Amino acid sequence: MALRLRWRPRLRARIAILGMLAFGACDEAEGWRVRFSHVLSTTSEFHRMAERFRDLMLERTDGRFRVVIFPSGQLGGERVAFEQIQVGAVHMAITGTPVLSGWVPESQVFDLPFLFEDRDHGLRALGGPLGDWWRERLLERTGVRSLGFLDYGFRHVYNRRRPVESPDDLAGLKLRVLQSSTYLAAYGALGVQATPMNYGEVYSALQQGVIEGGEANAVGFTSSRLHEVAKHFSFTAITYNPITLLVNEAFFRSLPPDIRATVERSATDALAWQSGEARRMEAQALEEMRASDVRVTRPNLGPFRDAVGDHVRDELAERLPDGEAILVRLMAEVERTAAGRGESPP
Repeated sequence: MALRLRWRPRLRARIAILGMLAFGACDEAEGWRVRFSHVLSTTSEFHRMAERFRDLMLERTDGRFRVVIFPSGQLGGERVAFEQIQVGAVHMAITGTPVLSGWVPESQVFDLPFLFEDRDHGLRALGGPLGDWWRERLLERTGVRSLGFLDYGFRHVYNRRRPVESPDDLAGLKLRVLQSSTYLAAYGALGVQATPMNYGEVYSALQQGVIEGGEANAVGFTSSRLHEVAKHFSFTAITYNPITLLVNEAFFRSLPPDIRATVERSATDALAWQSGEARRMEAQALEEMRASDVRVTRPNLGPFRDAVGDHVRDELAERLPDGEAILVRLMAEVERTAAGRGESPP
């Protein structure tokens, strides 16, 4: 998966211009005021990781690097925030790779159903050559740098109608899913009426019956108060969801070398801290579900894998340029990082 990054001349020039326009007023003497966007609430693991990064940077730069966090999609949804980060209106953001498939179609390889054995397997894979390969493509094509991956884990089905214990229970459910062709294909194969929708609209859409459910991890389900309107949560683990910490490359390159190194070190430390916090928060989310009379089920995933089959993978191979070769290399890396075979993530 290893690739050597070569900056395209036009992209390099565009980044340099954006750096002068957007960040020329900031210098080492004045310090930096950094706009950081994400779509989840202030009780989410996204926000806690952002706060951890903010505090580390404030401490390690003697207050010169000041991060201002805009949670709950205040600056727009993930797609809008990514467009803003490209032009420098936002400096940093947290975004899922499915959203970025519009810019980097290869991101869809991470959306394949039942790709990883567990969340630790996903972290091992993303912490190695596979994650480096994707990050280089993102940087080369968009001028946005990934500083690493959060530990979000799998997306599970929740709904307001019935417990999901077999693929038949999904048939006919109108669920909000991420706007990814691979997500739509995977859930369509399970008989779901898959409905893309901005995250900020999900709660009211559930209340009004526009949708009957969706898919998220346990922490996202409770931190966004979805357990108030959907009383069934099932650990279906259909898709693993890589979430990445992003920084505008023009801004990053405009920083002095010591501050760039501090950004990278603080990002690594904040992401490592977030992994432990995410596991703790998941246990807390389950307690909150039980207290709110949410029925939690843990179905046998074998029938779900069988129902999806290979056609989602085959369709993706046809859609992507060099798709078959990419997927062969992907699966080799997935196999290498399976339990007991690869190295642990840094």
